[in-house]
Amino acid sequence: MKLFPIDIATKINRFAAKLAIALLFVSLLAFEQTHAADSIDRPNVLFIAVDDLNDWVGCLGGHPQAKTPNIDKLARQGVLFEQAYCAAPLCSPSRTAVMMGLRPSTTGIYGNLNWFRDMPQYEDWVTLPQYFRQHGYLAWGGGKLYHKAHGKFSDADAWDHVYSTRTGAVPPPQYERYQHGLRPKFESNPILARLIDWGPTDHPIEANPDWKTAEGAAQFLQRDHDKPFFLGCGIYLPHLPWYAPRKFFDMHPLEDIELPPYKANDFDDIPAIGKRMGERHIKHIRESGKWKEAVQGCLAADSFADACVGHVLDALRKSRYRDNTIIVLWGDHGYDVGEKKIAKSALWEQTTRTPLIIHVPEKLSGLTRPTPCKRPVSLLDLYPTLIELCGLPANPMIEGRSIGPLIRNPQAEWPYSALITHSPHWLGINHAIRSERFHYIHYSDGGEELYDVQADPLQRKNLANDPTHAPTKAKLKKWLPKKNAPHFGAPKKE
Repeated sequence: MKLFPIDIATKINRFAAKLAIALLFVSLLAFEQTHAADSIDRPNVLFIAVDDLNDWVGCLGGHPQAKTPNIDKLARQGVLFEQAYCAAPLCSPSRTAVMMGLRPSTTGIYGNLNWFRDMPQYEDWVTLPQYFRQHGYLAWGGGKLYHKAHGKFSDADAWDHVYSTRTGAVPPPQYERYQHGLRPKFESNPILARLIDWGPTDHPIEANPDWKTAEGAAQFLQRDHDKPFFLGCGIYLPHLPWYAPRKFFDMHPLEDIELPPYKANDFDDIPAIGKRMGERHIKHIRESGKWKEAVQGCLAADSFADACVGHVLDALRKSRYRDNTIIVLWGDHGYDVGEKKIAKSALWEQTTRTPLIIHVPEKLSGLTRPTPCKRPVSLLDLYPTLIELCGLPANPMIEGRSIGPLIRNPQAEWPYSALITHSPHWLGINHAIRSERFHYIHYSDGGEELYDVQADPLQRKNLANDPTHAPTKAKLKKWLPKKNAPHFGAPKKE
């Protein structure tokens, strides 16, 4: 006779299996909670990109009438890198280098029409926000962080959420555009003809897409998040066209505008490729008498962008995250408004130098009064720098180097130079090397420029053919890439 209706051994086995599953679940839950606790203690990152922002900000002194109080305040609170340089003086290759952590000469992304995920070797590349996602971060992005704010060139799938896909300012009515009368002068370059315009608008500031991007970031900072976050906020202005709410034009009265310094025979001592990169469009604006208007437009756009940045920073200061968030503000490259040309896409100081401010809260950095840093650094360094500052493991696949040592001590020794690359298909692959004192340019046909920027900050006297500077050139040339990747995509003529 059976004492039990079910075999006891079967009962014991079932119980043991359930107990094992329960123990495994508890173990996994404990691991996840521990991992989450470790993760939540990590710093957040607020990553603000401002398109085409050159040194026309108060803290860098690029123009004496620049009015950028919010950026200036951030510069006083963080480390202002006074000699920060883009990887390329053009939107897409610069931003691609920042997000991938690879130089244009490594990837072959030199222009605006090439997308790195179209390349088989990079289609699964882990970008900067993705790397943070892999290590437990929430990654939200909005506005222009890659070359576009939406579509193929935005890398939308790399983020947990994209909160803003429009950029810039609401334009004036059609009948108010191109009042300068210069559009026919630029018809040989349809993109430039469409972009070169400026003027005030009467739309409320809150109606402009850049402000809405800033507001999206501000709203994110008002919410509770159970993970540390990487919040990207891309402001499009002062990218052309320079449309901005009227109040920002009123801040810069036309009759008071000071023109940038200009030298008529500036290009007499530079190589042919440099001349082709140089004064190609600004002459139309100078000869028309509209240069002051253009300068006013750029200053107004700078001030509007600064207001957008300030809106985000105010939200952070009022949030629970203010003491645990690293702030990075950067421009993707410089921009010349008449000193040599009107555009980017050249290798001089005006087009390659860019604002870079990194603020690490005192409780994380131990710095009570950060000082500016004069060492030459590259935007390429942002990827390794941020993962180091946040305690993430190093990514052995990327280039650049962490500038964490300079954040901790802005006067620390820094034996490195910054490399900048620009390569329109029709002009070959060209590079600039920026040390603390010298700016060296090496063109694809062997042409050279060399400037002692401490003695000649406007880069008026080319020293490349001076034999006394041969040792300096030899030292700087060591920073040139050993190999340049070919252009990705079919060559196109300008």
